Amino acid sequence: MSPIRKDVTIGDCRLILGDCLTRPDFSPAMLSLFLRARAHFAHENRDAEGPQKGKHPARCGFQATTKREKAIWRKLARVTHAEMEFAWMGRLLSPAPRARLWGALGHVPGDYGILLTHGGQERDDG
Repeated sequence: MSPIRKDVTIGDCRLILGDCLTRPDFSPAMLSLFLRARAHFAHENRDAEGPQKGKHPARCGFQATTKREKAIWRKLARVTHAEMEFAWMGRLLSPAPRARLWGALGHVPGDYGILLTHGGQERDDG
C-alpha cells in the first residue's frame, strides 16, 4: 500500500491516487525522454567541457552531439545499434536492454523495487 493515498471523485468516477505519485516510471516512453534530455544537456554543456579537454569541437551541432552521446550510452549499456535506436524512439519493449540503458543513465529499476516487463513494469514485491 502506498503511503500517499487520496480518493478523488470526479462526476461519477472515483479515482484512487497514490501509487502513481510514489512509483517511478520506467516505461519505454520515459526512457526516450530521459535519453533526449541527456542529449540536450550534453549539447548545451559542450562549451563548458569540450574545448579545454579536446573532446569535441565547441561548434558541433545537435546531431553530432546526439550521435556521440548515443554511442557512449550504447557501449556502456552493451546494447546493439538497433536497440539504441528503438530506445531513442520510445519503442524498445524488451526488458533486458531497457534495464541496461536505465542503468547506464544511473537509474537502476531494481533499486526502486521495479521489475521491467515486455513494454511495461510491475512492482517487484518478492
